[in-house]
Amino acid sequence: MKLRLEFVVHWLLTVIFAVLAISGLAMVGARFAWVLNYDIATADFVHRVIAVPYVVLAFLALGQELARVLKDDSQRDLGWGIFGRQGYGLFTLLTTLLFIVTGIILWKSHHGNKAALAFAMFVHEKLTYIVLASLVWHMYQKAHALLWPKQQTSGNLMTQQWFKVVIWFIASAFFFAVAVSMIAFGGPDPSKQQVEAFMAGMMQAMKNSLMGIAAMDSSGQSGVVELSVPLFTDLLVIALVLAAYLVWRSAKSNEPG
Repeated sequence: MKLRLEFVVHWLLTVIFAVLAISGLAMVGARFAWVLNYDIATADFVHRVIAVPYVVLAFLALGQELARVLKDDSQRDLGWGIFGRQGYGLFTLLTTLLFIVTGIILWKSHHGNKAALAFAMFVHEKLTYIVLASLVWHMYQKAHALLWPKQQTSGNLMTQQWFKVVIWFIASAFFFAVAVSMIAFGGPDPSKQQVEAFMAGMMQAMKNSLMGIAAMDSSGQSGVVELSVPLFTDLLVIALVLAAYLVWRSAKSNEPG
């Protein structure tokens, strides 16, 4: 079964964003923390680790689209709506870049510019609600992907029953995240016990998770924050080079013999 790179990246990004959304909501405040039973340390660890492939895949897709434009091979936007110059692809591109930029600020600014930290946190959180709402609309547009296949077509993964189960599971995760937001905002104020549980979870995260590492003073012993910058840059370069290679290989394979 031959899979297009756009197809693979689309669904990988979809799964990763679902995990990022749920783990991120758990850290917003006491209204949301019940989602992961106030285990903020786990939510923080998962969120930061999963963010790495999210960034790599995002720039892989962006690099491929850029290469297609430079080759004048992008008369139409990508078939699976990863990134594009219009419509939902453009929306995905802009919001993804905002998530990445604000996420880097949140990682780096614990002992830096507090105003930048507060603004990045505000954008990162509010953008999550906007994107979750847009995903419900997007799934409505692509409802055919949720329909159970009457017959399986060889070579077409979208008609395979097991893959339909995966799609339904992913869609359920997004609807769950939207439901969590609605319950959190529409429900009563968090109780004293819930606030205390959230604060205890945050303190545990500061001690035992990547949040604690990020909060270390840059003059401290770890140097992890400083190392993250060249590592992040290297990952972007690798993603762009890999994207260029895949486009070149695809072009070579399509050349007439």
